[in-house]
Amino acid sequence: MDDAPPLSTRFRRGFWLAFCLVSLGVIVRELAAAEGEAVRLAYQFHPSEALHLEYKQNMTMDFRLPNLKRKLVSQTIANKHLRVISVDVNGNALVEPIIDRTRMTSQQDDDAESKFDSADGPDGCPAEYRPLLATVGKPLVRIKFAPNGKLLVADSVTGDGKVSKDFKDDPTLNFLIVFPDHPVRVGDTWKDEFEAIAKLDKTLKQGVTLRREYRLLKLEGALAEIELQTSCLTPLRDPLIEMQITARLLTGKIIFDHQRGQIVSREMRMESQVLNGIGPNTLVNTVMTQSERLVPNPKLANREK
Repeated sequence: MDDAPPLSTRFRRGFWLAFCLVSLGVIVRELAAAEGEAVRLAYQFHPSEALHLEYKQNMTMDFRLPNLKRKLVSQTIANKHLRVISVDVNGNALVEPIIDRTRMTSQQDDDAESKFDSADGPDGCPAEYRPLLATVGKPLVRIKFAPNGKLLVADSVTGDGKVSKDFKDDPTLNFLIVFPDHPVRVGDTWKDEFEAIAKLDKTLKQGVTLRREYRLLKLEGALAEIELQTSCLTPLRDPLIEMQITARLLTGKIIFDHQRGQIVSREMRMESQVLNGIGPNTLVNTVMTQSERLVPNPKLANREK
């Protein structure tokens, strides 16, 4: 006697087995997509190229003194470019940042607005802006970056040893974000720490350790969206130091093209409240936003027009 199940039963079992296998394959693919592929984030520079950027900063500062309140509003718009001088076999790039044009406005309470545009030249330049005007259009420093964004060495254009040492000790020269040396997936985090210098007076300085922590939020094609959080690891007990350091505690998002190896844009924000920052019984509230985006080469854009 044949104990085999009827043909219809075997068909149903085969159908459900095939259905389960297909469903399992779909689930596996969805899990793999959710996990995401690992990507390597690294800069790609090319000799003699020029990367043009547009920078904008808005800042509002409210000063509360015992018998007085003041409000200062300012805006800075700058057009600049990074000139790549050379790239070695390891991908380390020697870069020269140059400011092409700067426009600044500031106003205190209801006073007349102060304006500056470097395009107006020295004749119409207010005295307080002349040191800034002298730097426009002139390279002041050359910086060598590793492909992961780490600053390797900085030097003045003239190669002066003393200035070079001052540059090397200044972490603000690194305008790039530092990437890990290994591929990352969506949700991964990495961090870098550095020492910022706060001035107590003309000669006395104090080092403060800051930490920047990054998180890869999402990947859309070639674009990686990265979150930045900056924190201070050194306890701040001196309001004078706190006033200087809090301006560097930026949070925001960066868009990085991991195929081209360039930052496309970044949006940053900082809010702080410092008690006794400008003297006893004072309060300083500061809100600052910064944005920067990669723009086409103006000369090529005008030529195409």
